[in-house]
Amino acid sequence: MTLPPVFRAAIGPLRIMMQDRLAVIGLCVLSGIIAMALFAPLLSTHDPRHINEIEDGSVLQRGAEGWELRESLGPLALNDADHHEGESIIVGRGGMGWAREGVGDWVALELPTDVDLHAVALSPEGRALVVGDDSMILLREGATWTQVPAPEVVRLRGVVWLDAASALMVGTGEEIWRLDTATGAITEIDSPVGRGFPLQSVALDVDGTALIVGERGLAVRYDPEDGSATLERLGSSRDLNHIHISEGGAALVVGERGTLLRRESAASGWSADPAPDTRAMRAGWIGDDGQAIAAGRNGLIMEWDGAAWQLVPTESERHLRALLVVGGEMLALGSDRFVSRLLPPSREHWFGTDHLGRDLFSQNVHGSQIALLVGFLGATLVVLIGTNVGLIAGYYRGRTETVLMRTVDVMYGIPFEPFALILVLLFQPSLTIVILAVSLLTWRTVARLIRSQVLSLRERPFVKAARVAGASDLRIMYLHIFPNVLPLVFLELAIIVGVSIIAEATLSFLGLGPPQAISWGGILHDARLSGAWRTAWWWNLPPGILIMTTVLSVFFISRSLEVVANPRLRARQ
Repeated sequence: MTLPPVFRAAIGPLRIMMQDRLAVIGLCVLSGIIAMALFAPLLSTHDPRHINEIEDGSVLQRGAEGWELRESLGPLALNDADHHEGESIIVGRGGMGWAREGVGDWVALELPTDVDLHAVALSPEGRALVVGDDSMILLREGATWTQVPAPEVVRLRGVVWLDAASALMVGTGEEIWRLDTATGAITEIDSPVGRGFPLQSVALDVDGTALIVGERGLAVRYDPEDGSATLERLGSSRDLNHIHISEGGAALVVGERGTLLRRESAASGWSADPAPDTRAMRAGWIGDDGQAIAAGRNGLIMEWDGAAWQLVPTESERHLRALLVVGGEMLALGSDRFVSRLLPPSREHWFGTDHLGRDLFSQNVHGSQIALLVGFLGATLVVLIGTNVGLIAGYYRGRTETVLMRTVDVMYGIPFEPFALILVLLFQPSLTIVILAVSLLTWRTVARLIRSQVLSLRERPFVKAARVAGASDLRIMYLHIFPNVLPLVFLELAIIVGVSIIAEATLSFLGLGPPQAISWGGILHDARLSGAWRTAWWWNLPPGILIMTTVLSVFFISRSLEVVANPRLRARQ
């Protein structure tokens, strides 16, 4: 079976390519990148556009330079902590609990539940009481934890010991329950509002009463002597999340939008302090000496310096929900789910994450699709335009050649980046604009090379014979001349694939690429805009290496094709 001239001309370059080691290496590498682009959804470990979040039992400790991140306590958020007589207990989501004596190591507690626990209180007698979702009430006497049955299913958010035998619990449905630990009986206290406002925290005041805070600035004082619950005004209508009262009577209430309500002593009134940040405060602590700390979302920690609240630097943006102060040790505990931004490479994220918490390995895998699409499609259009212009100019000569070659000269005077910028301004950034910017300028070199070859071929005897035989101009150009310039076309195609990939990366890096598409240049653009590109090396390195590897593999392939296009190199071999 005789192959057409075009196919016979294509087989020759392939044979020569397979004889060149570097070309074979380039072909293997390029094939791997093509496979990566084709199977990107299967190879990606995450959705490349998904903002990944992580949750753990975060612990920040106050140091000389600020709050420093310590080893996490488990994979779930920590919600509350309490300390008394050398013992500390922390509780959190999923029934998680930790305990320690003094300042020793934390030991995990085996609590008989897996529901979320929100508050813990230690009594002077060594008892512990923990409350949480689904009316979970856990009482520890000695070393044994027992569950106390509740009258109904509610979400309990705060607990405090009233005396050695009774405790007060509050819930998100405006529940106020008094527990008698001796009998296990729970007494429901009528709230003075009774509209179902969530109550978030409770603390014991120096006069023996309990002060409860909740949403919409609700504050309720409970007197255990007569069992009454009355409203109290604290001077705020914002949601209040936590209250802490020191042994000497100083008190601090924190809430939404940077709410800070402070009381210097039991005899003084409440004052609303201006906050340097308006994010939500979740936990507060105040000492008898007036020292105070407030912690909240995104690693926000503020300290009272005696005159104003000051933001303190932290090593993390993790959400904080509790404070634990033991002597000179200060701990801030969290964390709700937080964005895993700018994480270095790990088992979970092989190339780390970006400033939005997106997986960079998955982004680089998907970025190969845009790079190869622009590379091959742009190169195909360039070769298609340049080859036809070169064939027509070289074959017809005369005025046709003059017009076409002067057009090429004009195209050489147009710089690439400004031309692409004008296209983006006239239209909208898209993949089509990138391909047009590449193909409308790069064809000029191909046209010149093909024209020079055609000028030589049109005077060959086989072309004259075809003309004498009555072949049309189109038949002579595409059936007799074109197969002879095909090796040069393959060479230019391989070269321009690399040029197109670099051009697309350049435009995307400058912000002129398609905004919704993921590309290697776009990854570098995001790194530059984030300001983290100087420190987050795992963000810059992979796309740069992939661009370089792809272009280098194409160069190795095009290098072997030079033997086909250059008669002198063929003669040497």
